Amino acid sequence: MHQKLSFSLLILISGLFLFSSCNNDDDEISIPMGFTSSSYQKEYELLLGSDTLTIQPEILNLPEEARFNWRLEGQHLSGDSRLNFVPTEAGNFILDLVVSTISDSIHRTYRLKVNDPYDLYYRPVTENSSEFISKIIAYKPAPGQYINSTYGSMEDAIDLIGDKTATLSLGAWGGYIIFSFDHTIINREENKDFIIYGNAMKGLSEPGIVKVSFDANGNGLADDEWYELAGSAHYKEGTLFSYGITYSNPGEYANVAWVDSEAVQDSVMINAYHTQNYYPLFIEERSKMSFQGTRVFPKINLDGFASIDALEWGYVDNYDADYASYGGNTMDIDWAVDEQMNLVKLQGIDFVKVYTGAQGNAGWLGEISTEIKGAADLSMLE
Repeated sequence: MHQKLSFSLLILISGLFLFSSCNNDDDEISIPMGFTSSSYQKEYELLLGSDTLTIQPEILNLPEEARFNWRLEGQHLSGDSRLNFVPTEAGNFILDLVVSTISDSIHRTYRLKVNDPYDLYYRPVTENSSEFISKIIAYKPAPGQYINSTYGSMEDAIDLIGDKTATLSLGAWGGYIIFSFDHTIINREENKDFIIYGNAMKGLSEPGIVKVSFDANGNGLADDEWYELAGSAHYKEGTLFSYGITYSNPGEYANVAWVDSEAVQDSVMINAYHTQNYYPLFIEERSKMSFQGTRVFPKINLDGFASIDALEWGYVDNYDADYASYGGNTMDIDWAVDEQMNLVKLQGIDFVKVYTGAQGNAGWLGEISTEIKGAADLSMLE
């Protein structure tokens, strides 16, 4: 009897222990997932083209098999635990996160406002606006016969403001000027948008390349993405992209030596008409200066009277089909391309950069050097 009672008691204790163990296991399995805090940032405001939204939710009791599903306006966006979202269009959007297992799920909702920088920072034409250049942001010419002399000083660059009667030389390949207007130049559909005046004539073209930029961060500085306007030669075999060159200061009236990214060495040649140092003495780089960009190759004719043929279209100081009618080169913002030569759609631009696009000595004419006389917004002229 005693032995039978002890055996029954042993069975009862074992059952209680087993029941307790099962309950502990069930408790561990049934502990639900949860966010570490019930409060979180529910709304975000982003700038299209520059902002990336990063969200890393902190979750308690997150099992390895848990799946993340980020959805934008109901459409699957990402399955990563950490979201890195780059908006592709402006507007208001609902962003959802669902974290789930076979038996559990948690959810959060966010509201996104994506602003188009053009809507925020576009500067309209006012009754006081000028069609001409309003500000010179930078002037860094390459060496040339007019540099440090007629047409090649910072004072000459400033003279471009508000008119089209001054003349400024950009020197040899790479030399540039950056300027802006007192309003945003609108990209007009099926119309050219602005004009850059030069001193080209038939048989004498010195093509300059144009780059444009919109003030996407609204700080008034030319520190946003730049896009090159691709003219006809950009699509021709032989044009050099990512080309570079370095000029050395001779310290006197003497040929200015250069070496380029193609391992070619040559010089900007002096002539008897201009006897100053051709290396710009008013820039920070006192001994050497370098440039990067695209190099085009207009045909140089040295037989008899030297001449330089025009490129078909898309360049400054280039006697193309429209030059005689406008006294300059009309430019289309729709020609803008990125570094891979993909077309880029811009609604408008705030900054313009012009740089000499060709390199070469044209006999008694001297080096090829783009000259400009000003620029204007075509929408205010027509």
